Amino acid sequence: MKIYRLRKKVAKAVAEEVKVRAGVIVEGEMDIVEFDKFNIILVDGEPLLIQYDGKHYVSVYGAIKLKPEKYEVMVDEGAMKAILNGADVMKPGIVFSDERINDGDFVFVTVEGKRTPIAVGLALCKSSEMKGKGKAVLNIHYVGDKVWNYFFKKK
Repeated sequence: MKIYRLRKKVAKAVAEEVKVRAGVIVEGEMDIVEFDKFNIILVDGEPLLIQYDGKHYVSVYGAIKLKPEKYEVMVDEGAMKAILNGADVMKPGIVFSDERINDGDFVFVTVEGKRTPIAVGLALCKSSEMKGKGKAVLNIHYVGDKVWNYFFKKK
């Protein structure tokens, strides 16, 4: 695992991208922590952002702490266990999706009645198509995965 500091100019560009994608403002020193499938960006030591496929968004912890204003997908309680085991979000479990979501957008996943983010992923279709059968969201990072446990599991 490799950790390195982002230059101020690069960190500013990441912050601007996250502001556009999630509607949240992040400021501070940024360090990249490299993992297998994606990277986490620490902002002043907190794992607030995710870097996936060259793009930036809030991590699950970032979604919990920063409460993004855009791109929520809410599932029923029956879907929660599967998502927390790494499953992608299936259309039948979705009870709400932000109408601004387009295919390929980052989204954060919450559970009906709780509203606490449990995962972040990529939309596989636009919001209006998140009904019916099939997958709606590729689950990239979720509470309890290897990356989450790296930062939050009691040692």
